[in-house]
Amino acid sequence: MGDDEHRISAWWVVPLSALAWWGGGFLPWIAQVSYEVTGLADGVPAGAAGFLPLPVTGDDALTAVVVMALLGGVVAGALARLPASRGAGAAAAVGGTLLAMAGAGGATWWLAARGGLPHEGAPVWMLVVTGVAGLAGLGLGLLAGLGPAPLRGVALALPVVLLDGWLWGFVPGHPVTPHSTWWIFAVGLGVALGLAVDSRPIELLGWLPTAGAVWVMQATGAALVAVQENLWPGSPLTEQPLGAVRVVWGEIAPAAITPEGHQLGAWVVALLLGAAVAALRLSREAADEEGELSEAWA
Repeated sequence: MGDDEHRISAWWVVPLSALAWWGGGFLPWIAQVSYEVTGLADGVPAGAAGFLPLPVTGDDALTAVVVMALLGGVVAGALARLPASRGAGAAAAVGGTLLAMAGAGGATWWLAARGGLPHEGAPVWMLVVTGVAGLAGLGLGLLAGLGPAPLRGVALALPVVLLDGWLWGFVPGHPVTPHSTWWIFAVGLGVALGLAVDSRPIELLGWLPTAGAVWVMQATGAALVAVQENLWPGSPLTEQPLGAVRVVWGEIAPAAITPEGHQLGAWVVALLLGAAVAALRLSREAADEEGELSEAWA
């Protein structure tokens, strides 16, 4: 009951999740626009001069919207754990995220249709990609926020892999593109492993599916870049978008069966960090249980 006293109303999750999806997920894009407006940097990504809520124009648009929409969805979905009622929290997170998607997507389409932008209109399919990525992130966030501890790490596997691309987006003039930065990957994976443990040491077995998911998905950034490089007006992927699945599979499948490109040193650092975070969470849980027993006997 004491924990419920610190919960918030599900109604608060609606605006918070909406803000998390756009204001949080697309924060690198907002930062790039601010760099252009204030003159702090030259050569900002295409589209900043004619601001769109969603960066669906430009050469790096595909990777950028997938990374930012997905990570924003993860944060928005995780907010579902804030209310006392999980069902109400999940409904509020979904509703708030959908409102943000509709608002940002509608505003982007309207502004692009008015013209005066570096590109002629916003491709509708890019808005669809943004929505799909956002919904995928929302599902992962709900699983991370409301699911059992072993599945929490699995849900965070894809966000861990794409996190460095999101952070690189804050560098003036730099696109939101994954670069497999080893230390960002190590920290993200370590935290994900630590969060996969709640109160029982047996939950450390949940590291196995988490590690497997991250290992398989570690080439996702390269796969997104490969899809982006094969997109141009009149390209086969433009005519048959489902061909992107074949390109992604061609990048991920070979990488999953070889240690090359997996940054084994980063894995070692991540395991050590994960063990430290897990130990901290287990000790805190043990201290809470001891405190409750002391109060019961008092």
